[in-house]
Amino acid sequence: MRNRILVMMALLAAPALFAQDAAKAVEAAERNWSTATTKNDFALLGKLLADDLSYTHSTGAVDNKETFIGNLKSGKARYVSITYNQLKVQVLSPDNAITICRAAVTTMKDSKPNPVKLSFLHVFHKKGGQWQMVAHQSARLPD
Repeated sequence: MRNRILVMMALLAAPALFAQDAAKAVEAAERNWSTATTKNDFALLGKLLADDLSYTHSTGAVDNKETFIGNLKSGKARYVSITYNQLKVQVLSPDNAITICRAAVTTMKDSKPNPVKLSFLHVFHKKGGQWQMVAHQSARLPD
């Protein structure tokens, strides 16, 4: 009887443990995206961004994986820093999660630093054991 109770408790706890592990992995992917974006780590971005990425900027401009990385490579886009003020992970299923973030972001615009406060919604999908960003939506926050 005692063994049955222990097995049942383990089975009941398993989803919560899975969600914690998944949340940690998604948060790591989120933070790796910000580091790769600010450091122009194109190899890491290539792994973190899904091939079918939809990347909508706070300006309304939309990129896919190729154009987002291409704009960084060409210098058309330059992210100096991304500092999270809030980062919340919601695991929706074993292979799907979202992050809801608020961040201070500095880009370069006309060769000058352009600091903005943004809210991000990122959608992640686990493919081949790797969490990849499939969608980015950002909105400018009031100062």
